Amino acid sequence: MRTAIIVNDVPKNVSLLRFTQTKLFFDAYNVGINYFQDCKTVASYEQAEKIAKGNDVILETGDYLTTHFWKEHQDSNVVVYTRDSDKVYKFNKTQPIDFTTMFSELNKPNNTHEKRFIIDKMLKIVVESQKKIWLEQTEQPNITYYPQCKHFYGLASGWKSMLHCVEHEYDTYTIYDYCEPQLNFAKALHSQMSLPEDLEIENGFGEWNPPKKVKENWAKWHSMDINFEKIDLFETPVFPKNSLIWISNVFHYEPTMFKFGYDKVKYLKNQLAEKNSDSIITTTEDKEYGETV
Repeated sequence: MRTAIIVNDVPKNVSLLRFTQTKLFFDAYNVGINYFQDCKTVASYEQAEKIAKGNDVILETGDYLTTHFWKEHQDSNVVVYTRDSDKVYKFNKTQPIDFTTMFSELNKPNNTHEKRFIIDKMLKIVVESQKKIWLEQTEQPNITYYPQCKHFYGLASGWKSMLHCVEHEYDTYTIYDYCEPQLNFAKALHSQMSLPEDLEIENGFGEWNPPKKVKENWAKWHSMDINFEKIDLFETPVFPKNSLIWISNVFHYEPTMFKFGYDKVKYLKNQLAEKNSDSIITTTEDKEYGETV
């Protein structure tokens, strides 16, 4: 298990810390990476060195680890310091990571194209996530069925929740999401007796190509009594007892990690599990989750 230990010597620059934490788990193209299994933030190198072990990495707030850094230290069995590496981008510790910075400070000559690209891509996905409508499934389609569960709560994106609902019996079925465009789209689609052959939609992501299994079960889905509800998992909702709740990668999603920061995301995830200990929560990997992000 490799842990990133951030020495946060600029505690007032909260957005830069959130950015540093987020980019430990997502690359410049917003693709998830599995180099670290955990992240801790401390106030000094002395504190970092007390807890560092094995192949941990000690970095500073504002450090961005490049692909070259990952590759060089992938098989390391000793603690690595980013201050000793020339394969780390150093972001200005006095500048916050926001749109004002993006359009002013980052365009100054002393900032590289690579830095501008990294910030631009991340801020764009943060904005797009608020209105993006997923038209296809980007993960394996199955959700494990637990006979003891009486209520199902599934995200509105893609087809995963729909396919699970038509195959299993529950007392109640709820399609939920925090993204209103996604939720409204799923509700409107459910009201249709048949699927459209072609569909172009603003802010749609992916190709409109419903799987054969979806088409074959659409009449049943259309006839089912489905609740549609806006739910924010980061407000720690309490679900009915004996619910099966599919949350996908909500707690390992770049926009939410940047919004809240790694530590708060981890805390809120654990809180959700604690408050719903009489239910089952499954993630992208279709596993019951524990304490780590």
